[in-house]
Amino acid sequence: MSTYHQPYTISGVEVKRKSNQLLIFLENALDTNYDLYVGSTPDFKNINEKIASNNNGSFKISLPVEQGPYYFVIKNKDFQTNIFSERVVQLNNAINVRDLGGYRTEDGNVTKWGKIFRGDQLSKLDENDIKVLENLNIRSIVDYRSDHEKKINPNKDLSTVKTIYHCDPQSSFSEAAANAVDLKSENAKLVSALENGEVNTKYINGKGENVIEDYRSLVTSEAARVSYGQFLRICADAENIPLIHHCRGGKDRTGLGSMFLLLLLKVREEDIIKDYVMTGVIRKERNALKYEHYRALTSNQDYLSYLMAMIETREEYIKASIDRIKELYSSIDTYMIEHFGLTEEEIENIRGNYLEEDVQSE
Repeated sequence: MSTYHQPYTISGVEVKRKSNQLLIFLENALDTNYDLYVGSTPDFKNINEKIASNNNGSFKISLPVEQGPYYFVIKNKDFQTNIFSERVVQLNNAINVRDLGGYRTEDGNVTKWGKIFRGDQLSKLDENDIKVLENLNIRSIVDYRSDHEKKINPNKDLSTVKTIYHCDPQSSFSEAAANAVDLKSENAKLVSALENGEVNTKYINGKGENVIEDYRSLVTSEAARVSYGQFLRICADAENIPLIHHCRGGKDRTGLGSMFLLLLLKVREEDIIKDYVMTGVIRKERNALKYEHYRALTSNQDYLSYLMAMIETREEYIKASIDRIKELYSSIDTYMIEHFGLTEEEIENIRGNYLEEDVQSE
């Protein structure tokens, strides 16, 4: 098994996994003793088992994926990190399931670990994947996929899940071809649409203008207002936690849902962008494979550039939505109240459910 390098955990901590071995590195460590503590729940009081100590902040420990989750703290007499874990959940048949914990806010908090996850579809999970997700005690699923997508790729059942919510924002842009039943037919349909003139020629390049337009439209569209408003209200109810929200690839519809929640939590914009572009890091190999599939169907470079722009997670895509909100509303709270109809109590409940104090200085 190759080493999996987590794209991000928390500031100053790097995590890698190779099979059952976890490698944890404290960046800028001083020549002093550091202790690594672990727990099975993301609460400081329960992260109390010391499993390693050294003088360089570098730890190698054996912790099998299927026996997790694991939550960590590194500390010594003068220092303590925030709680951290493996951000991307290590599954065999879903590559983009990840924890939204550990992001810093503008007002001295961080998002809690183990409370909310984002992901791609859960239709191909094997028995080990199901066990890993059930160990996370997932209680609710928010599924952004269309009825057609759910029908052809139904999610696997998780015994811990009490409620499944369907919240389709009806995005006009989607990586998936609308009526495709498998990857081969999807690719063929996308190329055929270009060749048959079904795509406006102004978009057939690598600029991603159609993605930007759709992301901006989802800030104000009625279907998205209903869908994401429902998602946020679900987040306000502690009975729904832990929760996972997902679409097909975990990129666009889930990316916007995550953006709305992180904005409401006052997460720093740089971290919101980081969370969004992480999908591109995770799916780098898959995107390269898709490019080869497209090349087998067309040699038109403009077509290829257009198709790749659709599956990439560029910073300017998510910024287009954030900037649109700023253009229309005086504050994020105003947007949440006036557009989604959230109450101040619901907003406070969401912040209480997903935020804790930041104990780690920069």
